[in-house]
Amino acid sequence: MAKDDRLYGRFTLDFADSPKIAPLSDGAFRALVEMALYSRRMLSDGFISERVAGKFWQVSDVDELCSNDPERPSLQRVSGGFMIHDFSEHQTTKADIEAKREAGRKGGLAKASRNIALATDVLQQKSNATLAKTETETITTSNEVVNNPPTPLGKGGRKTSSSHGERLSETWKPSDDSIAAITSEHPGFDYQSEHKVFADYWASVPGQKGKKLSWDSTWRNWMRRAARQSYSPSRAPLRRITNAETALQQHHKLFGGDSYDEGRDFAAPRASVGN
Repeated sequence: MAKDDRLYGRFTLDFADSPKIAPLSDGAFRALVEMALYSRRMLSDGFISERVAGKFWQVSDVDELCSNDPERPSLQRVSGGFMIHDFSEHQTTKADIEAKREAGRKGGLAKASRNIALATDVLQQKSNATLAKTETETITTSNEVVNNPPTPLGKGGRKTSSSHGERLSETWKPSDDSIAAITSEHPGFDYQSEHKVFADYWASVPGQKGKKLSWDSTWRNWMRRAARQSYSPSRAPLRRITNAETALQQHHKLFGGDSYDEGRDFAAPRASVGN
């Protein structure tokens, strides 16, 4: 529930039963309560000017409040207006509010100081941890340089092995960006099945030809070619035929006939039979 920020006046539960309050007329009683609330709202500490009194309350009610007790009437005449009797003992004064604000300000400053100190400690701890990590990495790097010296240069100042690429490992997979590029360029293309062909092919390529500087680039180019060829079945590369049975089925599908001509080039068109 939200905090109620409205201002309040304080009256005791037996206020209306007081010997000098109980005999008051309804108009005088109402005037006294309204004066107390007005002074609390305006922070005048019980003072009511003549101009305000004449504007809001009847003269007769004001006179009654000034004479309801011979020694301590509810309202006392002072220079320029009236003063509510014992106002500061029952209501919150301007000094009370300023003191509370000052205490809150000091409390806020103290809290801010504690937060700043805590933040400073946290930053110092992080700084120390970062420094320690940097020193550890520096020592580790130095040890790696000592234990694993750089690859020597070959003839002509060229690096050996790694500068010529690496072979495709059995666990290699294309990056998410490469997969996204292929699926975007060729929606519906079964790159997963084609990847098996790709991996089998490059695993069998011997020597330097089987090494690549960027397997992701090689994979994307392969998939693009395979995707384009998949749109035209007659142009599918026959090198993917892996056994004699599949080769025979492909031959019958493309050229017809009952026999497999071992010497025939599948890429060449079959001569048509006479009309």
